[in-house]
Amino acid sequence: MDKRAVQNDEKIAEEYEKIPLTQKRLLDIKEFQWYTSLGKNRATELAKESGAALRFGRRVLIDRVKFDAWCDAQ
Repeated sequence: MDKRAVQNDEKIAEEYEKIPLTQKRLLDIKEFQWYTSLGKNRATELAKESGAALRFGRRVLIDRVKFDAWCDAQ
């Protein structure tokens, strides 16, 4: 990878980090941990229990809107 590509990737990562979690529909497990104030194992269990966990290959994303609706129904 050349220097420009690396710099571009870093800029994209910085912009991605600036988006508040409440504006994101899909959260990765680290973001979901922060969102729920839970550890990794319990956050993963809760995402599966609520039916909000989505798998894309090895990547797991959690649908925040679906999770919030599940929490409201509890």
